[in-house]
Amino acid sequence: MAESQEKRVSSEDPPLCTSPSRNSLMEVDIVEPLECVASDDSENLSYEQENLAGDVAGHAHEPSKVSNLDPQILPWMFIAAQLSDVTDVGSDEMELGDELPDHGCLQEDEIPRVGMRFAQLKMAHDFYVTYAKKAGFATKIRTTTFDKITKAPINQAIHCNRDGIRESRVKAPTRKNTISAAGCKARIYVKFDKDVQDWVLLKVDLMHSHPCSPKKAVYYHEYRQLTMHAKCVIEDNDEAGIRPNKTFLALSNEAGGPSNLGFSEKDLRNYITVRLRTSNVNADVREMMRYFRRMKDINPNFFYAVKLDDECKFKSAVWVDARCRASYEYYGDVVSVDSTYSTNRHGLPFVSFVGVNHHGRSTLLGCVLLGNEEIRSYEWVFSQWVKCMGTAPKCIITDQCRSLYRAIKNTLPDTRHRWCIWHIMNKLPSKLGGYRRYGALYGDLNDIVWNSRTEESFEDDWADFIDEYNLHNNTWLSDLYDERCMWVPIYFKGEFWAGMRSTQRSESMHAFYGGYLHSKTSLVQFVHEYDNVLGVKEQRELEDDAADSRGVIPCATTSPIEKQFQQEYTTSIFRDVQIEFVRKANCRVSAVDEQGPLVCVKVEEEKLLNDTILCVPYDVHFDRSTQELRCECNLFESSGVLCCHCLEVFHSYKVYKVPSCYILPRWSKKIKRKHTYVKSSHDVSRSDESHVAFRGLCAHFYNVAQEFLDDDEETALLHVALEETRAKLATHRAKKRSENVAETQTNIGSQSSNDVGVDDIQGPSKVTTKGRPKSKRLSYALEKSIKNSRRRKQKNSPPVVRLQTFQDINHCAVSGLNVPEQAGGFMSLLSSFNKKWD
Repeated sequence: MAESQEKRVSSEDPPLCTSPSRNSLMEVDIVEPLECVASDDSENLSYEQENLAGDVAGHAHEPSKVSNLDPQILPWMFIAAQLSDVTDVGSDEMELGDELPDHGCLQEDEIPRVGMRFAQLKMAHDFYVTYAKKAGFATKIRTTTFDKITKAPINQAIHCNRDGIRESRVKAPTRKNTISAAGCKARIYVKFDKDVQDWVLLKVDLMHSHPCSPKKAVYYHEYRQLTMHAKCVIEDNDEAGIRPNKTFLALSNEAGGPSNLGFSEKDLRNYITVRLRTSNVNADVREMMRYFRRMKDINPNFFYAVKLDDECKFKSAVWVDARCRASYEYYGDVVSVDSTYSTNRHGLPFVSFVGVNHHGRSTLLGCVLLGNEEIRSYEWVFSQWVKCMGTAPKCIITDQCRSLYRAIKNTLPDTRHRWCIWHIMNKLPSKLGGYRRYGALYGDLNDIVWNSRTEESFEDDWADFIDEYNLHNNTWLSDLYDERCMWVPIYFKGEFWAGMRSTQRSESMHAFYGGYLHSKTSLVQFVHEYDNVLGVKEQRELEDDAADSRGVIPCATTSPIEKQFQQEYTTSIFRDVQIEFVRKANCRVSAVDEQGPLVCVKVEEEKLLNDTILCVPYDVHFDRSTQELRCECNLFESSGVLCCHCLEVFHSYKVYKVPSCYILPRWSKKIKRKHTYVKSSHDVSRSDESHVAFRGLCAHFYNVAQEFLDDDEETALLHVALEETRAKLATHRAKKRSENVAETQTNIGSQSSNDVGVDDIQGPSKVTTKGRPKSKRLSYALEKSIKNSRRRKQKNSPPVVRLQTFQDINHCAVSGLNVPEQAGGFMSLLSSFNKKWD
């Protein structure tokens, strides 16, 4: 053996070497790599390195002897010397034997020892987990023995989670998860003492076969935990629509860095997904039902109705807040209904009932989630709506949905129904854009729709328009003309619509929802956002009321009528009145026809159109005895604001105070409305009860801390008082635990009895969207077969036809898909393909 070693060392070939271990190189500086050749004699090489290291160590103080050595061996001697130094310096860290964790940061009573007693098994487990976290490792319960009669635990072994020696069954190149087993023997053994009726530590082993690091242990998933403060912040931010990464950044800045949080951003996202956004469909619907019941308990005037099918599956739901029900008394005369919004995980259409408040702003009057957009679904919605509000709205405006049209006609026969004119006029480019004279056509049609004075003039102008552009065969225009009473403004002459001619108020409310909701939003989260919308709308209305009570905007003229409206109307509506007073400067009385007290005044208004001034005449009928009037433009009748033509007549006849009939209570700021005394219901029970108590304690402490923050001595006293209070509470908790030997059980009997019916409700079926299903095309399997056959031909191999595959495709096309045209084309292609191969 020695001779072979000498021959190998004295050979002319370069010396064989193995790279030093990673741990060894971490202790030395990086040097230039030597040229190495792999060798199979690893055992002999290691032995040779040991001898060389000894030689170098022995001749460290004799340079002459070192210089006399063979030059080829000399590089090996220096490497071996470095390895020897590394081993000496880091011998404690390099050794894989058992070692004791650092207990420098632990008190004596925090270190486990034999004979320690605990009142409960959980207290012993918590004690060892706390010790493990401070020492730098994680634990797990290895075994638990139970009594055969009482089935109660009598002993338990708690090990380090790196115990055992296990190998993965997955091959090393494809293995992703790390292997944590290190054969660690650290553990405790706790046993129940029947004589004393407590738990005692019988065996304690604190030696570990792996390094322990308290700094790294905080990143173990066993110790990553969201604090109560973090959970409350996450819930509030998620409800406000703040993204998770921004929430994590705010929490990390508050804690002084992400390393001080004790959890990762992934833990935060998992909490939002699992806790706040229920993933199970059935649980989602049941939680929404519990939300409705909680709202009913908070305020009995909260209304909700849920429709289920024969299989107890969720179909539709209507819910109205108590504040909305109260405000319907004042704003329920004109309601906008829109069902074009669908943003939730189930694809359920969302319908909103929107009105106009006394400030001219949109106000939410109720919400609906529909299982489908059929006539029966809408009929059920409107019947529940009338049941909730007590009366049907006077006017309702919707889009051109045929189901809505039939449902309103069947359930709300006395309600004036109107279509959104914006949706109709917005279709002009797509319906008529292909005509050669589209520019002139578009202008003429807009003029006919918006500027017709009478129904007769509209019908005559429409007929001339059709003849002019030869549009007799356009079925879309023909259908619109047949239903002109549903959308042309002149057919709503003299009707109050609160200034609404489209469903844009509903769509603006949907845009508000769009800032919080997305395609994966659960139902319970959807209805929770309803709380947010109500709160925001309530706050804005209160701010507007406060602004009106504080002051007024100045008048634009010296007219006493404008001053009268300034004192009566809200600021936003008074601005509309001021616009008419400004337009009055462009009006003048051109003719007067008096018949006793009744006067017909012709007022001309100058309008600028394409750099051309046009004088448009309007007839105003005025009664001098009652000072009542009516203008041809019908602005007051439709929006409740006097037009500039009426104001010009008042000015001509020296009327300095308008009758009370022209000051609508709907726009008045002096009326006390009932709904202003009703707060929007907010789901305070969305979080756990502990979270609610935590928020209350934090709010109390914030107030105390704010009061004693300026003085350093007072701040120090507050810190001392908090520590004393904490010590007292810890003593109280320990005393309470010792008194309660058995673990307390939570009593939820009353809650479960209330939710018996809720637990039977199933989630809704997925609503299919219009258009082609998002799946593979019909001919996909056939094309794949043809492609495979061509490949076989290229390889000069005979094609193999699998008849079973075509039978499956045939069956799928006939029974699985209801697309007659595509199925027919596919079957014909399939038959020709089969004939070709036959």
